Amino acid sequence: MTMDAFDGLLRAGSVWFDGARSRRIGMPEAIYAPSKGDAVLKEAICLSLSLEDPTIVTRVVRDRAEWLMGLGPFVAFPGADEAEEYVTLVAKARPRQHPEDRVAILTAGSSDRWVGMEAAAVLYALGVGVRVIEDCGVSALKRTLIALEEASEASVLVVVAGFEGALPTVVGGLTDLPIIAVPTSVGYGAARNGETALFAMLTSCAQGVAVVGVDNGFGAGCAAARILAQLGRADAP
Repeated sequence: MTMDAFDGLLRAGSVWFDGARSRRIGMPEAIYAPSKGDAVLKEAICLSLSLEDPTIVTRVVRDRAEWLMGLGPFVAFPGADEAEEYVTLVAKARPRQHPEDRVAILTAGSSDRWVGMEAAAVLYALGVGVRVIEDCGVSALKRTLIALEEASEASVLVVVAGFEGALPTVVGGLTDLPIIAVPTSVGYGAARNGETALFAMLTSCAQGVAVVGVDNGFGAGCAAARILAQLGRADAP
């Protein structure tokens, strides 16, 4: 593979990679795996691995994950021995910046887990302590309250839910922490592949809940990292 550099941009074959993005916004370019052929995906990963920044590969189906993990020192989220269809791969994660878990990710049901783990992978790559609290949806409200107690030391919450998407509204009425809501494509009938959850979150009566797109755990992780970066600047002497 030959590689050219242009003011922080790297190119190999037909692939461009933004090697300066981390300097501009604090997080590196990530690689979205779907719709990429094996050769193009490998070129993009090799470009990313050539840099000092973390390498993040999102939305990898399990039958591709095994050979991709052979390209570098990757960690899989969820783990390689777990059942979810999609995984996120991370290599060269930044050292953890704080000993405590700065972000708590609440997933309404087990079927939402892979989206929450995508957000967790991004934060892990960026050196952010993260805790995933699973299966705490509002159909059994007591478990939601227990989850909030477990997340009480976090600075930011990522709240993931499908079906009617009620969990972020309930959480938003019980805590003053910044909340990033993530609708998922999980649910029967009128769930409409996540549209119902998305619209519910966008019309939430809980004030100040921010919403990303359907199944966009990656975007939620990036948003949480941006919030933490600003909190860190505000806390600096």
